[in-house]
Amino acid sequence: MTQAPTSNDACLSIVHSLMCHRQGGESESFAKRAIESLVKKLKEKRDELDSLITAITTNGAHSTKCVTIQRTLDGRLQVAGRKGFPHVIYARIWRWPDLHKNELKHCKFCHYAFDLKQDSVCVNPYHYERVVSPGIGKIPLCEGVSPGIGKIPL
Repeated sequence: MTQAPTSNDACLSIVHSLMCHRQGGESESFAKRAIESLVKKLKEKRDELDSLITAITTNGAHSTKCVTIQRTLDGRLQVAGRKGFPHVIYARIWRWPDLHKNELKHCKFCHYAFDLKQDSVCVNPYHYERVVSPGIGKIPLCEGVSPGIGKIPL
């Protein structure tokens, strides 16, 4: 097993290591650009960068600090021409590739969660839990459909 990088390592090696842990929901090029952007923003905040590296390379096995970036005016982050909420982007990359933006809830110990509306936003994917409404994905789109008859209103 290779040693995880630290904040003292070059951005490129940190990005390469973090890319190895992505879940595959986003395209490789999008994930790489998003991770590069994050690592560059955190290069001056070494303790937070180390927290991110630890969180990702251990799959959240160790408790880590908030990993924060500056909140934008509309709360979204632009990567490769696409806008999205930063905590959702990184949660998709490293934890839940099929995540929807309304399925995240911050953990109680997260001080800079997106919902807390502070100047900084925590993007540590292990500071959020996925909450899926009961029954989502189990509700038939239309009941009582018979071939040739059409849809019967619910």
